[in-house]
Amino acid sequence: MITRLWLRQFKAFEHCDIELRRLTVLLGENNSGKSSLLAALRLMAQTVQSQDQTVPLTLSGVFGDFGSYRDLVHGNHRGRPIKIGLVCTGRNSQTPEQSYFLETEFKYRMQRRETVLRSSQLGYVEGDRQRSLLHVTTSKDSQRLLVESVRGESIPEPARPTLSRGLKMFNFLPRGVLDFYTNESKSPDVNRGRLLIRDSSAQTTRAFNAILWNLRSVEYVGAMRLPPERTYVNSGVSGRKIGADGSGWPSVLALEPPRRRPVRAIIGKWMREAGIAESVSVSWLTDRHYEIVVTNPSTGETENIADVGQGTSQVLPVIVGAARLGRGDIFIVEEPEIHLHPRAQAALGDFFADLTGRGVQSLVETHSEYLLLRLQQKIASGELDPAAVVFYYVYSDRGAKTVTKLTLDENASFGDQLVGGFFPQRIEEARKLVQARGKRPTAT
Repeated sequence: MITRLWLRQFKAFEHCDIELRRLTVLLGENNSGKSSLLAALRLMAQTVQSQDQTVPLTLSGVFGDFGSYRDLVHGNHRGRPIKIGLVCTGRNSQTPEQSYFLETEFKYRMQRRETVLRSSQLGYVEGDRQRSLLHVTTSKDSQRLLVESVRGESIPEPARPTLSRGLKMFNFLPRGVLDFYTNESKSPDVNRGRLLIRDSSAQTTRAFNAILWNLRSVEYVGAMRLPPERTYVNSGVSGRKIGADGSGWPSVLALEPPRRRPVRAIIGKWMREAGIAESVSVSWLTDRHYEIVVTNPSTGETENIADVGQGTSQVLPVIVGAARLGRGDIFIVEEPEIHLHPRAQAALGDFFADLTGRGVQSLVETHSEYLLLRLQQKIASGELDPAAVVFYYVYSDRGAKTVTKLTLDENASFGDQLVGGFFPQRIEEARKLVQARGKRPTAT
């Protein structure tokens, strides 16, 4: 699980540092900066899930097209470096509470028009302090990545080229340093560096694996999802990811093993609770072509997915994408409630609460008051642990993007913390309705 994210000069934020929990909910007006927070994790995950391990940042891929460095850096100032850092828990069953951190810095190389890695640091968290294990930086003259420090101890500059010969990188992640030179060096600095590298190699590997595993477990569904097709072509391979546009969900549904279909069971259960459909199934037209069929919850009639309302087709990528995730996976979704009626929006609150109970970490950006209210109900009733949930309100304050952590009282209420939207907006609209009724001329 990723437990912390910090940004410097990234997109809408000059600086930002937030805690992440099992369920993190981002609220706020349009263009307030919510998507920028999610974009950092999407970008990092997209990079490590790509095929090319030599590229420091994969700007276009399954989780979106991020444009160029100019589109990433705060204020579109290409001379500024970007920092992205995160803390996550490891996979070691003996020490599940152990947390590791990664801090990366990127810059733009004007001559080659490319984004390059300026520095990367791996370490572990001890109490409220971060302990560095391996820190690599780019040399100013050769633009080569060199080991700058090991276990927080700085390596003297003359010894860095020798100790960096075995440095291996995985995109922006230092995999560690393989020392091929076992004989004693004439340089005491080199010998000291080799000793530090050997002593920290096992812990550095654990930190690398923890960061890599968390980023590889990310699934993302964006707000701009493709409309459904009347028929689909069977490629024979179920997509590894649903994708930013949601295009991968039909093949996941169609090619799920017939003897064990947890995805369809989860989808059917939620669709019935939301009042959207009795079931969603696959109808094979030929060995190559199939269609997605939806059964009406009231009449029992079946319809092609292309003939039902947009709410159904737009929410299915979200439900399918999350349904196949398991403990330790991370689900990022923007505006899951698009085109849904209030009952179904509220049912999404149940869905994300259930995901939390299954050990899936969710980061949800939403404008739905009904989804938010259902989560509050879950917390108030004791069905959802308040310690597993965190809410953030993102807004602009004098030109700067601000993230405010919202707290719940004993009644699972936000009080008057939400400004500029949601509950205050509902109260304002109700007040205007009363005023409008009072202005209406009476019949004579």
